[in-house]
Amino acid sequence: MKVKHLTDVKEEIVTKANSTKTTVRWLITKDDGAKGFATRMFEIQPGGQVGLHNHAEDHQIFVLQGKCQLIDEKGNKVELKNGDVIYIPPKEKHGFENHGDETFAFICVIPYLK
Repeated sequence: MKVKHLTDVKEEIVTKANSTKTTVRWLITKDDGAKGFATRMFEIQPGGQVGLHNHAEDHQIFVLQGKCQLIDEKGNKVELKNGDVIYIPPKEKHGFENHGDETFAFICVIPYLK
C-alpha cells in the first residue's frame, strides 16, 4: 500500500494539443506499483483549454470542481460540472474549454497500453 498527498506529486504544465492554463499531476503510476492503470489530476484555470485531441487508450473521468465545456470533433459541446462522470472511448477526439471564473479540476484514469 502507498499513501501520499496530491501536493507531494509534481505539478506539470500541459502543452500538448494547444493546451493553455492547464496542469496535470500523475497521482498514481507504475512507479507506485500500479500495473494496469495511471491516475491523473488535471486543473484548467479560467480561460484555459485542452485542445481537440485523441488517444489510443480510453479515459474515465470524474469532475472534482468547477464547470467546463467538453468538445467533440464535430464541435458539439456539453457542459461538465462537479460530480459528473465521463467515459471517452479510444481514439475519440475530445477537448475541454474553461470559460468560467473558477478552476476546473478532474481525475482521469487511463490504462497502460501493452
